[in-house]
Amino acid sequence: MEQVGSNPIRVQMIVRLFFPWVGGAEKQAHKLARMLKERNVDVEIATGWWFRHTLRREVIDGIPVFRNHTLWEMFGIRGLRRFGGYLYMLTLFWYLWRRRADYEILHVHGLNYHAAVAVLAARWFHRKTIVKLANSGQASDILKMRIGQQLPLSRFLLPLALKSDRFVATSRAIVQELIDVGVAADRITQLPNGVETDLIPAKTNFDLHDPVRLIFVGRLHEQKGLDVLLAAFQQLVRSYPDLHLRLQLLGDGPLCSELTELCRKLDIASHVDFVGMTEQVFEYLQGADIFVLPSRAEGNSNALLEAMTCGLPVVVSDIPANLNVTESGLNSLVFTVDDPNSLASAVALLFEQPELRERLGKAARHTIESRYGLGSITDRYISLYKDVLTNRDQVNNLDLTQRVKRKL
Repeated sequence: MEQVGSNPIRVQMIVRLFFPWVGGAEKQAHKLARMLKERNVDVEIATGWWFRHTLRREVIDGIPVFRNHTLWEMFGIRGLRRFGGYLYMLTLFWYLWRRRADYEILHVHGLNYHAAVAVLAARWFHRKTIVKLANSGQASDILKMRIGQQLPLSRFLLPLALKSDRFVATSRAIVQELIDVGVAADRITQLPNGVETDLIPAKTNFDLHDPVRLIFVGRLHEQKGLDVLLAAFQQLVRSYPDLHLRLQLLGDGPLCSELTELCRKLDIASHVDFVGMTEQVFEYLQGADIFVLPSRAEGNSNALLEAMTCGLPVVVSDIPANLNVTESGLNSLVFTVDDPNSLASAVALLFEQPELRERLGKAARHTIESRYGLGSITDRYISLYKDVLTNRDQVNNLDLTQRVKRKL
């Protein structure tokens, strides 16, 4: 077991949503926990019990998962959902108190109201906290707390959440947002999401399929800029009638009906496949020609990392989080956010230049292998855990010395 001195590393991960909800943050928490366990770190996951059909306790891929009570769907009364977060905070704190002897580090995924609970519990129980921020820009974790997007009155919990011992930022933009709200730079570690590169074969044939397949993976949400993608796709369908274009949208979300109607209005419904949630994401990626991420805001997009791992040529919006991973002309093409003309022009270049598709696809794969392998990211987390715990031991030893001096 990984150790600091003679003590094993014991990590309690806290994720607001978890299986059966599968988003980027949940996937990363699951993958990281599994990899940490392979490296003999003692890790468990605490989350909310948001879905009645799930078990309160279960083991997923060897990782113990415990779901704390909420009111979201427990009684099937929609009006109670807004209060589910408050109950979750109380039951999470109670759970952390009961299990306080079983962990040394609380590793929180997402800066939100449960991060404040974790920081409070850690301070009372003399433990350490690490909070990972998932998003920047319009979807910033900090902004969501300030406006109470996930829970009314959460802005009053933000100062407490910002007292975490350390923060993990997945991009430079998030680092700057934390500094802007007063977090010292030495409390921030920039660490990207990781990809299991050894398990994902890279694309070797860059000839266009018939039909040509463009693909998007993610939530059908305003943040993702899918209205811009559909407008650009309409232009491409009209400009390249001989290519028999298809757009595959993998994922689900609140805009599904609205986007379906938009496809009808743009007269492209027969060219667009709403695939929905699927466990065959990599099969779809490996059968695609071009990956498009038109987001207005991101943290460190898992979908982008996975598409690049597959060796797909990628076209991304020029938001800071995407530019943190990609460089236009080297491993991607970049277009102006919210500009369908710019997006259509970038995709058209890939239609017309097979050597560009191949060069960008291979460079994308190389970028992931060299910077985003999950194994190396996990090792950096372990180093962070050790650093936090070593600092704790130094502080404890200093406190003990001061107490002894006072007695003398």
